[in-house]
Order: sequence, then structure tokens, then C-alpha cells
Amino acid sequence: MANRQNWRINLRHPAFFGRARESEWLFNHFRRRSFGLSIVICGPPGVGKTTLLRQFLAEVRTRQAPLLISTNHRPDDALSEITARTDEFFRDHEVPEIVAIDDADVFNNQQLSIITNRVLNFKAVRMLIFVTRHRPEYAHADVLELLPFSSVDSEHVLRNLLGNELPLEYVQRAANVAAGLPLALNLVAELLRGRSKGDVNRLLRGEIYDFNKQIILPERELIREIKPHIIHTNQALVERLQHQPDLLYELPPRKFEELVADLLTNLGYDIELTPETHDGGNDILAQMNTPHGNMLCLVEVKKYRTDRPVGVALVRQLYGTLVDADATSAMLVTTSSFTSDARLFQQRHRYKLALRDFGDVVQWINEYEKNVHPLRESKRPTS
Repeated sequence: MANRQNWRINLRHPAFFGRARESEWLFNHFRRRSFGLSIVICGPPGVGKTTLLRQFLAEVRTRQAPLLISTNHRPDDALSEITARTDEFFRDHEVPEIVAIDDADVFNNQQLSIITNRVLNFKAVRMLIFVTRHRPEYAHADVLELLPFSSVDSEHVLRNLLGNELPLEYVQRAANVAAGLPLALNLVAELLRGRSKGDVNRLLRGEIYDFNKQIILPERELIREIKPHIIHTNQALVERLQHQPDLLYELPPRKFEELVADLLTNLGYDIELTPETHDGGNDILAQMNTPHGNMLCLVEVKKYRTDRPVGVALVRQLYGTLVDADATSAMLVTTSSFTSDARLFQQRHRYKLALRDFGDVVQWINEYEKNVHPLRESKRPTS
């Protein structure tokens, strides 16, 4: 039980704001029904549906920890997963009082009915919650539709995130750009923090949030015309490297890039491997979904000999690319090591810049496919 309690606490969102009415609506519905209640939380991308759900699950008091299932599988696969989880309830006699299913847009009305009947067949389940973008035509649920924040609330969020470093005029413009969406407000604040007025003006003139992709768009269209490549490193290669890590030095540079891309995927990133070039560009675009949105990390890969450490010039160059592209962070990965000057430079920018050497890569290899999410939270292969 202790692990489950910790799981609930970790659901708390550090910047939750402005949803008191919606939270009270959920609590009132939970208190009002002893079992068999179906809820739909719906609204556009970035409006805070998942954040509201997680905050509610973290704060509500139940005998058994709530079950959160988040999946973007195909509908049939997702149904199979939910069936397996409900079978676990019966077998383990640990039926949660609340079951929540994020990304439920994959299901049609008939599938929603099948899920509802199956989950609520367990009388101990008091509340079943679906989270969707669109209001479903599903008739057997109470609907909570989330709307964007008001301009006043948006400005208040930005003030909380940025302090008083920006004049009111810029705060109002930033709030207008974010269109009242909590995710966009967090991304805008991240982009504007610590910048000069000139930089703020430049950023607010551009499109920095795509409401369909939910991703920061760098001003210079860093990800223009880059199509995702699905990378699957040969399992036999990984197993060989686990026993003989020095074989890393025998890999061709492009194969090492593909290996790093697959290792980062295993760590939870969504990866785009850029086309092979010789111009020193970024090799990998690594995205991760976090409570603050989908963050973009620029990854540069250098396959060097063990006697050729990466110097500060390359680290400075990567940091310059990061600043120019307005990405969230950057990482330099090498088979070698880093000079002391390179590490000193990284320490000055440790919240934006990461260095990973041979030892880190070997650790990723040894932990390959060992990163398993907790039993009580089934997640997509990702924030």
C-alpha cells in the first residue's frame, strides 16, 4: 500500500492553478454517488484536462489508489489493455474506487459503452472518468467541459511563473498569444523567462505554439521538412554491447546516432532522427511530454576515440544553436569524455545543457528495456 500512496502523491502538478470550480465539480460528483458514475472531461488540446484529472486523483481520498490508464494505442489494443487491468482487479481483490482513462478519443461510442459496462460491473468502482478532446455523443456520462482561462487568470498565471520581470504590456501580449490555454501559458513563460525586451518582442511576434501538435515551434523552423524515423536497434547488438561496451568504438558514426536515438526512446523520449549530413547540425530531436507540455531537446552525437575528449568549442556551439532555435534544452552525447573547460561551461548552463559521455551511454545500454512504468499507471510509449 505504501507504494500506491507514493504513486498518488507524485501525480500532483507543481503549477496547478485556476480550476477550483472544476475541481469542486469532480469532488461533488464523487461524494454524491456511492458507485457506478461515469464522467467525461473534454476540451481542446492544452486546456489542462490531464492536469485537472491528475490533481483530482492526487487529492481525492480513497481506500484503494485510483487507476490511471493513458494510452494512444489502436482502439482494439487499448480495449485489450483495459480488459487485462480489470481482470487484475478481480484476481487481486484490489478494485480501485476510481478508474480514469486518458486519451479516450480513440474509442467510438460503442467501445465507450463496453468499457463502462465492464469497469462499472465492479460495484467497488465509484467513478469512471474518460478524458477526451471532443465532446462524445456517449449518453451515459456527466460531462465536464474545460474552457480556456480568462485574460485576467492568464495574466495571473504568467505573473506567478515570471514574477515581475516583464512590464504589464508584455504580460498581456503573452497572455493573448497563449489564448488562455494552461499548457501554452507554461510554454510561453519558459520561452520568455530571463530574456530582454527585444527578445520578448521578437518571440511574441512569432508563432510559438501549435495548437494541434502541442509543441514549441522554433522561429527558424528547426524541424521543417524533418520526418520522423522509427528506429529499432537490433536486440542482438544491444546484448553484445551490454557484455562488450568497447564495441561502441567499432560502430560507424551513423549507426551510433541510431543507437543513441533508440536508447533515448527507451528512456521515454519521442525521437526524430534528422537526415544524415556533414554540416555539424543536430543529429536527433528528442521530445518528451511533461506536465508543462511537450519539451524539445536538441541532441548532438559525437563518436570520438577515447583519447579525444570533446572540447568547450563544440559545447558552446551547441548552446548557441539551442538559444538561436528557442528549444527547451540541448544534450551532447559522445563515446569519449569532456574536457574540464567543457564541463565548466555546462555547469554555468546546467538547467539548459547536458553532457553525456561513454559511461552514461553504457548505463543506458545496461538499462535498455528495463524502464518499466509502475503497475498502477499504464502509459503511452513517450511527455
